[in-house]
This record gives sequence, C-alpha cells and structure tokens, in this order.
Amino acid sequence: MHTIHKKAAGFAVGLVVALLHALLAVGVWAMPDVMQALVNFDMALHFMKMDVVVQPFSFGGAVGLVVLAFCVGYCVGHTLASLYNWKSRRGN
Repeated sequence: MHTIHKKAAGFAVGLVVALLHALLAVGVWAMPDVMQALVNFDMALHFMKMDVVVQPFSFGGAVGLVVLAFCVGYCVGHTLASLYNWKSRRGN
C-alpha cells in the first residue's frame, strides 16, 4: 500500500493550521470589533455565555500563536501519518 511521508504530512497540516491562526491574528489587528462579534456569535451557537474579550493586538503574541499552531499541527500531521502507515502495513 501507499505510505505517507510523515514529515511532509506534518508540514502540510502545520502550515494550514498556522495560516488559519495568522488569518485570525490579522483579523484581530485589522477589525477587532468584528472579531469580538464573531466570538460572541460562536459562543451563542454553542449555547454558551461567557465573558470572552478580544484583547488588543500584540505582534509578539501573534507570532507566538502562529508558531505554536504550526508546532501542534506538525505533531498532529506527523502522528496521523505514522498511524496510517502503521495501519496500512498491518493489512487493514
């Protein structure tokens, strides 16, 4: 069966997750009021009411968010590729 390259899968998942979080950071920078409304809307969709406040934009915080998101996404992609390769070697 076909095997998945673990590093490539990790990089791909990490990149997608990092880009989504970079988009979130840009949204907080460019339009914090809209992002606050989206958070409130999301909480209402999940039947929750919490005081969640979008804080002012911080460049250092945004970089940390994107780097952490990439690292977690990389680990998830690498792990899922490893599990797929292991399962496919076992013969389904």
